[in-house]
Amino acid sequence: MTLPGGRPGITKTHSTPPSPASSGKQSLTHQFHKHRKLLFKARMTKFDISNPETSSDTFRGFYTLFWIVMAIYIIQSGIRCYEQEGVILSLGFFRLFSKDGLTLLISDITMVATTITSVLFSKLLVWGIIPYEPVGVILQHVCQTVFLFLNIYWIFWRDWPWVQSGFFTLHTIVMMMKMHSYTSLNGELSIKYRRLKYLKEHVPEWIAEHKQEDEKIHQQLRELENEMIFLEDELVHGKTRFPDNVTLLNYLDYLLVPTLVYALEYPRTERIRPWYVLEKSLATLGSFLLLYVTTERYILPKLYDPDMSDLRVIVELLFPFMINYLFIFYIIFECILNAFAELSRFADRNFYDDWWNSVSYDEFARKWNKPVHQWLLRHVYAQSMEQYKLSKFNATFITFLFSSCLHELVLVIVTRRVRMYLFFMQMLQLPLIVLGQQAFIKHHSTTGNVLWWLGMFIGLPLLAILYCREAFWSDAIFGVGNQT
Repeated sequence: MTLPGGRPGITKTHSTPPSPASSGKQSLTHQFHKHRKLLFKARMTKFDISNPETSSDTFRGFYTLFWIVMAIYIIQSGIRCYEQEGVILSLGFFRLFSKDGLTLLISDITMVATTITSVLFSKLLVWGIIPYEPVGVILQHVCQTVFLFLNIYWIFWRDWPWVQSGFFTLHTIVMMMKMHSYTSLNGELSIKYRRLKYLKEHVPEWIAEHKQEDEKIHQQLRELENEMIFLEDELVHGKTRFPDNVTLLNYLDYLLVPTLVYALEYPRTERIRPWYVLEKSLATLGSFLLLYVTTERYILPKLYDPDMSDLRVIVELLFPFMINYLFIFYIIFECILNAFAELSRFADRNFYDDWWNSVSYDEFARKWNKPVHQWLLRHVYAQSMEQYKLSKFNATFITFLFSSCLHELVLVIVTRRVRMYLFFMQMLQLPLIVLGQQAFIKHHSTTGNVLWWLGMFIGLPLLAILYCREAFWSDAIFGVGNQT
């Protein structure tokens, strides 16, 4: 059996014509969207020193210079701290984020372990005990919502300081995203799997009932054959076929792989390089030391000072906040994700693109956090257009709205206050995106890049003023009593 005219396009649907003589409980008529398979391929991050492209880059010397300057920065900060306090490194911030550390570790392990229920849920879908649409979809969203808010309740019940609260909230959201991607893909494939199984059982009976020579019958038969080929193609990714992937081992591997989008198969490296894992581990510790010193010496004292005006605080925090932003980016996307990628032999390490060259906020959103961008693209943006028939603009609005709500949720939990500043600032990016698409910006990329960087420099300390100063002065979760 062949598929005349080629297989259906990525945005088209695949269906068979009405068949009044179908047998069994289902109709032989059905309609499916072709699954959008995210392209994973072997790639390396841009700051990875083992990347052949990086080693030949003409600006590689500036990368070396940056770390030399940071080493001098640490030495100078240590000298000043010793002169002022009699110690090389103050431990006030350490005492804050190490508080209740064992409970946080046990809570985090327990939270991750509870996501294993996604495997059982997917098994029930495969076995046909639960139909994915609509019962499975409703159960999926209800369970994930309960998962999120139970963990949020635990944060409030433990009354963790802001560092622990922020970490546990972010990790909970990451696990929720992973669960959603896993159960969504398996749910969609379970429908196609059961449909293919039904066709294999009933098409022979249908053929036996329609032996007469008739062009309409031949057309219907070709459509049924084409649908079966289409479904077979949808259920296979690489060498893996659904539902062979629905196993505990496969899910544990997915938890270790540094991506939020589930796929039946990922590109893999040949082996794990222990020296590479050691290098990224040491880089994480060194970068965190820089982050710690900057926070302890140059950020917290300014935020705690009630005698300093808000405008002066913004000016004082412009450089420290940008430095910390770069450190956090480097620790997460260059060190931690690469280390997990090496341990899981995950070959696609395109965790970020050249976001520092952005000329608009939509370009920045696409480039700086590729794992989250890919998740939003598949499960919010594309799904809202395919299932709810939204326009591209409305789908973009929904995606920004969802992202803004999650960001604001993190700050609500960290500060224990509902202020909505970040929410409105993120939604303000929509008209700025439209502005960035104007010809003046497109034809003057340097101007767009300068305006974008100015927004980044001012936005970070401004958010600190709006969210943190009031909370720092009044709440024990920020460790005010521990500061000298």
